[in-house]
Amino acid sequence: MRRFGFLIAFSIMFSAAIAQAPPPAPVEFILKDVRAKAASENKAVFVRFTASWCGWCHRMQDVLDKPEVKKVWDKYFVSTPIVVLENGEKEKLENPGGEKLLESVGGKNQGIPFFYFADAKSGKMIVNSLMPAAEGKKASNVGCPYEPSEVVFFMDILKKAAPKMSAAERTIVQQGFESLRKSAG
Repeated sequence: MRRFGFLIAFSIMFSAAIAQAPPPAPVEFILKDVRAKAASENKAVFVRFTASWCGWCHRMQDVLDKPEVKKVWDKYFVSTPIVVLENGEKEKLENPGGEKLLESVGGKNQGIPFFYFADAKSGKMIVNSLMPAAEGKKASNVGCPYEPSEVVFFMDILKKAAPKMSAAERTIVQQGFESLRKSAG
């Protein structure tokens, strides 16, 4: 019985701690900090729109967190997630201004993960995750690169976002995304 009482008390304290967690930072503060850090380190900015329920968002982050990929990625980019499109109780996880930013960079109704790369000094978008229209299809979000054509597209925009990244470094990133398909097969 004592154990049950302890569990109830712990649950109440844990719930209260979560309820008092500070709200997520507004987008304008996040971008200001990320741009300042990127400018001071002579890197580009990588903004990735995500949500807790998004499996492809988690897969993309898993690739970017692979030690060999992370080493290359962090050399050229300062990255930040922006939480959008949450549902129900999880809406409180969203960064204020996130959906407006998503729309302003071409991501309205494109699904997530949606991302873009920006110049740290000007804040101007270099490129986003919209694959151009082709073969009767309209432009669409690449999301987490998985299909071979998506990986090729991602590698092309990576050249624009980080022109100093070597071919060997790009290969490491490419192999990270190609591993998603290999592990599923």
